[in-house]
Amino acid sequence: MNIQYHYKKAAVLLKRGQPPGASPLFFVHDGTGRIEGYFKVAEIVERTFSVYGITLDERVGYAPQNISIEELAISYIEQMKHIQPEGPYCIAGWSIGGTIAAEMARILEADGEEVGCCVLVDAPPPGYYPPQDAQPFSATSETDYIRPFLCNEEPLKRWSRSRSAQAFWNAVADTLQPSDFDRRSFLRFVREEWADIFPDGSGLSLHQLFCAVNIVRTLHRARAAYVPRGSIDSPVHVFQATESPLEGMERWGRYCAHPVYIPAEGSHYTLFDAEHAPAFARQFNRILKGAAATKKSG
Repeated sequence: MNIQYHYKKAAVLLKRGQPPGASPLFFVHDGTGRIEGYFKVAEIVERTFSVYGITLDERVGYAPQNISIEELAISYIEQMKHIQPEGPYCIAGWSIGGTIAAEMARILEADGEEVGCCVLVDAPPPGYYPPQDAQPFSATSETDYIRPFLCNEEPLKRWSRSRSAQAFWNAVADTLQPSDFDRRSFLRFVREEWADIFPDGSGLSLHQLFCAVNIVRTLHRARAAYVPRGSIDSPVHVFQATESPLEGMERWGRYCAHPVYIPAEGSHYTLFDAEHAPAFARQFNRILKGAAATKKSG
């Protein structure tokens, strides 16, 4: 059984800038591994920039992975360099996309590359999540995760003897019968844990549902375990939602030499909707124009 998603090997063009040869701007995918959340904003970004979306690393898929933010950042720098071999780079991301963008900027600087701007959009700072969220995935963790939703635990005896989380989910994919799984309870659990990400999973197959959930779990674990190895000297702008603001956003100052904090209208999940996207874009475009001016003067 094929349990792999299909992935892009390079960043995806969301909007072509004008004139031809416009500077690239890269948005890093969100906590679902997708880039659709940037579509509205991309349309109203400064027209002198071509907007790209950086897509999910091909190692992340049906089974949860013990992958790090650093590993993702290295992979996404490769995606970015397919489009723009040399800096200065403009990188942005919402939520975990901002976390990965920050690490990309840190790595680029450490490699002697120039970062024109790095924009973190309501990205929870390192240390925001409890340590237990960073626990690695294993056959044991996955046995405990799926057990409450099984109507028949007989297959679980075999799955639990798997040598890894990957092997566990391979066995699930090969042998789980839909009639042995309490899909309704699982969906209720997922909606409670990730309400704004999974408002409705009823249209997904069981395979698709597990894949979507485990992508979120993989990315969340990576973020919870992330501790930057150094500071970023390049300009870093941190947008903070004004509705139900995240606590401790000032902690980004520990890892950014010159952070600029900007209030953004809306909540974490509404910053890019039709009501709030124009206000965000106005502030965002000022940052891009500043980066463009710096590039010209350099």
